[in-house]
Parts: sequence; structure tokens; C-alpha cells
Amino acid sequence: MTPVFETLPSLPTRSGTQCLPPVASFETNFESRTSVDSHTAYTEFVGELDKSPSDTRAYRLIRLSNGLVAMVVHDKEESKACAALDVNVGSLADPQELQGLAHFCEHLLFM
Repeated sequence: MTPVFETLPSLPTRSGTQCLPPVASFETNFESRTSVDSHTAYTEFVGELDKSPSDTRAYRLIRLSNGLVAMVVHDKEESKACAALDVNVGSLADPQELQGLAHFCEHLLFM
């Protein structure tokens, strides 16, 4: 039996949940900045991010010129760097004719 998936009219979103900063739409509280090295324009969130009082890490929420929103976390006690990515889309957004596309693209992130 072939599984049948519903095609969504729009992508699911988690705006308004506790997972995102208070301004979940990312449309306000951003100020324009320019990187020192490459002179690339970006915007930075200047509002308050909700974090634990015992968390000593420094957080910056930036939006790049291509629209990608990234959270940069600085931990002065850590000697290694890491990255995480949330594309906020999955198999429910796969076109009917390309089932598995989201999973395939997930593997492209690790190349």
C-alpha cells in the first residue's frame, strides 16, 4: 500500500510558541549592521531574548541578506564550535510528485 500524504496550503509554523523569541515574526526589533571583514549587510535583533538567569552565554540573533535567520551563541568556556539548523519544514510540505524531498534535502545539509 502506498502512503498518501496531504499537501498543505502553507508551511507549518511555530510562531507564537515558547520556542521562538518574543517577536516570533522577525519583522521588528532588528537594526542594520555591516560586517567588519566582508562589509556584508545584515540585521541584528536588538530586543530581549528569553533565557535562564543562570545561562552565562552571549546570544545574538541575526538575519542575513538572503533572509536566513541565525542565532549565534558565544560561550567563553568552550574551545570548540558547532552549528545547528532548523529549516522549519518537513515531509508534510513535500510536493505530491516528489515524496521524500525533505528527507533528501536533509542529507544535503551534511555534505
